[in-house]
Amino acid sequence: MEAKPLKENSIPWWMRIKVHFLLFGIAMSILPLFFLGYLGFTSVRQNLQMDIYEQNFNQVSVLAHEIQDAIATVESSLNFTKPTTARALTGDEETPRQLILETLLQKEPALKELKVYDRNFRSIAHLQRQASVLPDSAATGPEHTLSAEPLLPTKPLLSAAPPLSAESSSAISDLYFSPEGQPEIRLTVAVQDPRDGKLLGYLQGTIDLTTMISRYYNFQLDEGKYVFLVDRSGTLIGQTDPALPGHQEVLRQNPAVQSFMAGEAFSTGSDYKNYAGMHVIGAFAAMDTPNWGVFIEQPAHEANKPIFELALRLVMIAILIMTLVMIISISFGLKVVHPIENLESQVRQIIRTGDLESHIPIESWDEIGRLVKSFNQLLNSLDQKNENLKNEQQLLATVVDGVDAGMVLLNSETKILWWNTKFAQWFGQQLANLPCEQVIAGQGTEGVLLENGRTITVLLQGERRHFRQMYYELSPDNPENASYLLLLDDVTQEVEMEARMIETDKMAAIGLLASGVAHEINNPLAVVAAYSEDLLDRLNEENAAPSQEEIKLGFKTVLEQIVRCKQITAQLLGFARKRDSGSDLIDIGIASAQTLGLLEHKARQKHLHMHFQGEDSLFALGNENEWQQVVLNLVTNALDASAEEGIIELWSYREGPKIQFIIQDYGEGIPQDHLKKVFDPFFTTKSLGQGTGLGLYVSYGIIAKMHGEMILESTEGQGTKVTISLPFHEAGEQSP
Repeated sequence: MEAKPLKENSIPWWMRIKVHFLLFGIAMSILPLFFLGYLGFTSVRQNLQMDIYEQNFNQVSVLAHEIQDAIATVESSLNFTKPTTARALTGDEETPRQLILETLLQKEPALKELKVYDRNFRSIAHLQRQASVLPDSAATGPEHTLSAEPLLPTKPLLSAAPPLSAESSSAISDLYFSPEGQPEIRLTVAVQDPRDGKLLGYLQGTIDLTTMISRYYNFQLDEGKYVFLVDRSGTLIGQTDPALPGHQEVLRQNPAVQSFMAGEAFSTGSDYKNYAGMHVIGAFAAMDTPNWGVFIEQPAHEANKPIFELALRLVMIAILIMTLVMIISISFGLKVVHPIENLESQVRQIIRTGDLESHIPIESWDEIGRLVKSFNQLLNSLDQKNENLKNEQQLLATVVDGVDAGMVLLNSETKILWWNTKFAQWFGQQLANLPCEQVIAGQGTEGVLLENGRTITVLLQGERRHFRQMYYELSPDNPENASYLLLLDDVTQEVEMEARMIETDKMAAIGLLASGVAHEINNPLAVVAAYSEDLLDRLNEENAAPSQEEIKLGFKTVLEQIVRCKQITAQLLGFARKRDSGSDLIDIGIASAQTLGLLEHKARQKHLHMHFQGEDSLFALGNENEWQQVVLNLVTNALDASAEEGIIELWSYREGPKIQFIIQDYGEGIPQDHLKKVFDPFFTTKSLGQGTGLGLYVSYGIIAKMHGEMILESTEGQGTKVTISLPFHEAGEQSP
């Protein structure tokens, strides 16, 4: 069978080498860049976040220090004024005092108003920036911070502030809000006489926190950042985001504010949600005096803009690199794959044309070029082998057609696939896909593939032909998809020769039986003659005529002897009659007993005793006449080998699926050097005229045809034992 040509698109696209090169290039461009980019981006992102945290903390720390320094500056201004102008502030002259207060208001923009009290806490002077004057509170002393006792500072305002003397004192009030809602604090310092340190009164300044800290809000603030101040209770002091005052209570839920309210001094940075539920990055720093916290927050998306921009740049660079790598991979892949595809195209062309003499051009001397060169060498080798195969095929065809045997290839259903010339001469030319048993229609052809060595009989052109068939199972990988090779050998001459030999042996046996049969017939004939003469003589005598009873008795005896003669001749004729060579079920016991009856006279002549023990219904498949010939040959040999008064024993019994038939004599036996020749044709140890040498040879052939086995065992001087094993068949079982 011819090989199927390769299809142009027999290889799926995902299995092509160029696709593998492309995928490999993409993978090698994506995976390393992905891992390197991920590691680099993660590292840069962490650094940027740390920078953002550090920048926010630095800004909020600077703002905290500057606000704290501003308050300390106001305090220093108040404290700087008192040594030089202490008596003018608390004296009776209004003009110097007014001048000092106006100078302080001009110097410190954050001061909203100034008040002077004597040492008994009575108001001496009051000056404010606005035209309206707040109600005086002389009766109650300085607002919020004055009491009957001098105020002593509980702790230094700032470490950078000028040191206070032991006699000086100052204090800062708690945060409060003006009627206009502005956050304010009051800073009170003691006014002492510079000469003796005697307390003269108090100078109190109201600081407008909004004015003081507003100038720091936009100090180097990035996009989206805002700043706010709270005290330890979480009260909002100032802010740059106008929406904060409306979220005073929500502001206290801010994680950073809560940390400050819990007593923490600073936070370098953290992510959380602000008052509006937006993710922000925030930091705070606490002030010493006053005890406030400065907070800075920035939306996370604004703070992470550099990270997003970096990620975008990395993605663009990665896409550019991947594009370049893909272009290089595709170019390299096409350069590598093109010679391979060219080789594939040339191979397809060679397969289509079958021209093994053509050569594929070598385009390069790299590995692919060497592959093409090797392939050309392979083509040369295949071309040479193809020529050799053609020659061998022609020789094989000549041999197959010249063999005097029919050959046929069969598939698994025993249908004919191929046949040789001899088979076609016997059974015709149009045999393709026909059942073999239908083509070889004849006697014994049912189940023709059941066993090897079987001989079948077929009627061809009015002539009976005999074939011996042999079959062989084939490998399923053969190009014809054949399962069996059937050989038919014409054995017509051999079968006919065998039949003539069997007939010759049977005629020889009949000749040997003739004398015994004649003697067996003489005895009843003598009785017939005696009774007949006696009756005739007495009938001729008038006085001694036999009675009717005596005549009846005489005729009865004559009839019995005639029947006996008829039985003897019937047995001999039945054995000598030529029967059909076909097979049928035979009863081994009955057929054997009939044959032994023909040998009784010969056994009596030698005073031998034959004992036959057989089971009933032992059916075997064969020809009854041929089986009787086997028994006759073997028992005759036993009679010839046995001495007078000897014993010949016969058994027949079933043993599993086999019938065992045994003949045992205790005669002279067979010499060991003759045992190997006993089944050869025309070999005999009997005297001339007593045997043909065909008995055992013919018997062996008959048993083989019945698919049985015959084993001969003999010991010289002790006797011979012949064992026959035949397949057992149930009565009525169909022959295969």
